[in-house]
Amino acid sequence: MINSKWVRGSCILAAFLLVVTVFVEADAVASVPLFPPPFDKVVHFAYYGTIAALLAHGIGLHWLIVPLILVPVIGAADEWHQLYVVGRTASLWDWMADEIGTVSAVFLYWKWWKGRAED
Repeated sequence: MINSKWVRGSCILAAFLLVVTVFVEADAVASVPLFPPPFDKVVHFAYYGTIAALLAHGIGLHWLIVPLILVPVIGAADEWHQLYVVGRTASLWDWMADEIGTVSAVFLYWKWWKGRAED
């Protein structure tokens, strides 16, 4: 069931929708302060980690390099995009939190999948 094409496709769709909201809702988010530092790094870690985990499950174990490359590129694009959104600032530290969340999520997914294979 967890490996059905529908579940994997839904994971890819969910990851895509999470990415879209980063760029589409940037103006609205700028008008309301959400999380003060350093808690914003936790949100970056969790948000991009979720994107990476969904993408990892969607594409499968043999293609884990894709989220490891694609999600940090999306994070970098988000930080670059924030340079041009009034009320937002770009931060290398935010991007690092995105990257660490991505690597952590993909690693945990890999460990989980390997553990399931051993059972």
